[in-house]
Amino acid sequence: MQEKLAAAKFREAEAIEEMRSIVHVICHWMMVPLFLVFWLADCILYPEYKWPFLGIRLLVIPLCLGINFLIDRTRSFNQTQFVAILALGVGAAGFINAIILMVPDAATPYYAGLNLVALGGLSFVPFSRRFFALLAIGIFLPYYIIVLLKARGIEDYKAIFVFSFFIVGSLVLCFLIRHFNGALRSREINSRLALKTEISNRDLIIQEKTGEAVRLNVLSSQFSPQVVRAIREGRVDLDKGVHRSQICAIFVDIVGSTERVVRLDQRKVDMVLARFMDTVVSTFLKYDLTIDKFQGDGILAFSNDPIPHADFVQRTCYAALEVRELLQADREFYLMNWKKEMQIRIGISVGYANVGFYGNKKFFRCYTAIGAPLPLASRLTNLAEPDQILIDCDIAAILELENFQMTRLGEREIKGFEGDRNIVFELIQAPQDKMNAFAGSLTCPHHPDAVLFLDNNDKGHYVMRCRHCDFSLDEYSMEILGQIPHMKVKAA
Repeated sequence: MQEKLAAAKFREAEAIEEMRSIVHVICHWMMVPLFLVFWLADCILYPEYKWPFLGIRLLVIPLCLGINFLIDRTRSFNQTQFVAILALGVGAAGFINAIILMVPDAATPYYAGLNLVALGGLSFVPFSRRFFALLAIGIFLPYYIIVLLKARGIEDYKAIFVFSFFIVGSLVLCFLIRHFNGALRSREINSRLALKTEISNRDLIIQEKTGEAVRLNVLSSQFSPQVVRAIREGRVDLDKGVHRSQICAIFVDIVGSTERVVRLDQRKVDMVLARFMDTVVSTFLKYDLTIDKFQGDGILAFSNDPIPHADFVQRTCYAALEVRELLQADREFYLMNWKKEMQIRIGISVGYANVGFYGNKKFFRCYTAIGAPLPLASRLTNLAEPDQILIDCDIAAILELENFQMTRLGEREIKGFEGDRNIVFELIQAPQDKMNAFAGSLTCPHHPDAVLFLDNNDKGHYVMRCRHCDFSLDEYSMEILGQIPHMKVKAA
């Protein structure tokens, strides 16, 4: 319905502009010159009336000036048509009918002037049918009243009858020209309207796709490629609102970073922190953890949302252990640039939280979690010693069933959780067979013991890459792993 109304408004606006242009041309270039030129015919046919006729013909000048003023101030198609009828039917035709009224003969050839007005107005001005009929009546009805009242004999009636053939012929010709011009005009307007609609739709699609691409690009820094793809394909709906979900939160913090930042060159600090962030975030995304936020040089993340996993607690612990191993394996880089060992503290906690997009769409929105597990993970990090991973008792109960190596540290007082009995455990190691066999991990065909990690290729796309060679696997190739020789997916 709205599209039809918009199309109707567009057609009306086009018709108004076209009518204004035609009326301007008629008033500027046709009416004034023709009226003055035909005064020469007055001098030949009725020389005794030449000066009164000239006075009547000169009235066309103020008429044209007035019509030009009025036509530009019309606001609707009907108003524009009324002004055009005023110019042609009342003005131009009225002046000619006034001349016919002054001529003593009923069979005057001045009807030809009315035909010219009809041809100029009814053929080229895009009147509606109703206004077409009104203008035709306004031009010729006064003429017939005048000449029929003047007729005195059969000869006058014969002349009027013959003239009528030409008048009817002119009207039929005007109607046909109007019909074909209207069809062409309508086709042109419809084409322009279709083009305008297509451009508008294309712009809307481009805007939507651009917005979607920007949104997915932002989400790709918070979610794993598997999750981003699930979002793009509609298998995961992030717009369902905030919901209650069980999550496992993890917080990683660098030991003594403030002292290093003060002592070291800023370029060295930036390089080290970029390397650290890349290692931690890539590992977290590989295990389908959601990056919640960065707190200084600390990273807060959680698992089990937006895509749930039965082993979400184990995934979080695998990620923590792997981060620690990777930083230790990169020891030479950190000794050279950080000027000491890169040591971290990690806290992990499990529980329920409210998860979803928080913030204002116009300014900033972030997919985040609000609940006890996140601050508890941060508090456990504060209690941890360098390179120590602390977990709560609920996580310990889950890991104990899978033979994770842990040490009970006993009850601790945790700020913000003073009313709870907080029994803390240290996570030392995962069973080796399970450490390399978490659900969904990929291994390199050239290095079977090397688990692929998340990285970016030259085009900025996420890929799974081997740490020991140049082998990489994009997210689309993961669908056809069964067709790749020697490629295997490790399953829990």
